[in-house]
Amino acid sequence: MSYRPSSFRLGSMRERITLQTPTDSTSTFGDVSQTWADTLTNEPAQFISTNGGESLRGRQVEAGINAVFTVHYRSQFTPSCRIQHNGTTYGIVYVRPVEGGRRYLEVYCKS
Repeated sequence: MSYRPSSFRLGSMRERITLQTPTDSTSTFGDVSQTWADTLTNEPAQFISTNGGESLRGRQVEAGINAVFTVHYRSQFTPSCRIQHNGTTYGIVYVRPVEGGRRYLEVYCKS
């Protein structure tokens, strides 16, 4: 069993992404601020833009682009991280192994 998504070719992972993790930094006055550090750079991925638009949530309009990235299995992909791709920052919503294996991950994101 290859744990490869159906109709998936390795050559389709031609996009390059950067995984960023949050780090807390303290200023000289004791203020804590969150910055982002690059964890994985130039990581191959397959990019699928699923849909985009606006939705009404409560009394606020929520706009964004939902996307799915298929990447090689890495333990660093968690919902607390974010992905940069072509100048757009995507927040990770959900990470799922493809067909339960440890070869590929599907990373569900929201911009």
